[in-house]
Amino acid sequence: MNDAFYYLLLVFWISFISNAIPFGGPPYTIITATAIIQLNYNYFWELIILASLGAILSKIIIYLFGSLFKKPLLKNKNVKMLSSLPNKYILLILFILSIIPVLPFDDYLYLAGGAAKISLLKMALITLIAKFSKTIIEIYIELKVITLASYLLSISKPDIAIILTVVFIAIGIAGFKIDWEKQYYKAKDVIIKKKENIS
Repeated sequence: MNDAFYYLLLVFWISFISNAIPFGGPPYTIITATAIIQLNYNYFWELIILASLGAILSKIIIYLFGSLFKKPLLKNKNVKMLSSLPNKYILLILFILSIIPVLPFDDYLYLAGGAAKISLLKMALITLIAKFSKTIIEIYIELKVITLASYLLSISKPDIAIILTVVFIAIGIAGFKIDWEKQYYKAKDVIIKKKENIS
């Protein structure tokens, strides 16, 4: 019971802290997946609920960060582009990015949402649905990957989790450095050209 309480507490705080660090925190689902393995799949749903709750609550920190540092953040092309979109599009994109496994790009939306003063309640409700779904999907995938990699490479499951954590942090940092505005207009040009060719 003591071990279970320790892991439940650890999962919540790791989830909260890691999600409160834009693009740079360790992926909380890997820690949760490791805890599930360590507890032999006991407390499976309790761990998922706590991980999701920590992830959702932490986004409030990022939102407030976006609101507090509005001026410097709007110098970032990605945040500037997102904050210029209509609120309904930002909320739709938020749901999509929040539910995509592995990638932490929903942080952009909370920074932009804070800078653009979008309703935090609406963003939180959307994130509540998306994060819970994402947590389940992501943990299921990671449990399979950790177990398979541990078997194939003869490396302990916690060590595999650490390796995956480093990889996902690198992905998050790389994502922040990409000029998404440039990519957006490239994709738009491709779509327009295809429509013109069809016509």
